[in-house]
Amino acid sequence: MEKQTKDDLKTTAMLFTGTLTEFALLKSMTQSKTLTAMVIIGLALFAGFGFFLLSQ
Repeated sequence: MEKQTKDDLKTTAMLFTGTLTEFALLKSMTQSKTLTAMVIIGLALFAGFGFFLLSQ
């Protein structure tokens, strides 16, 4: 099998399982410190908001 065909099969499998987006995000986060910081801050704010809603 050609390398391109293997990559296409891998991409198709990830697309059907729904992990393509997460994989792409993690790959981008390893290359960008700013994106990593933004994701961490966003998760902290989201978790804080959820805690706020549940504690009331």
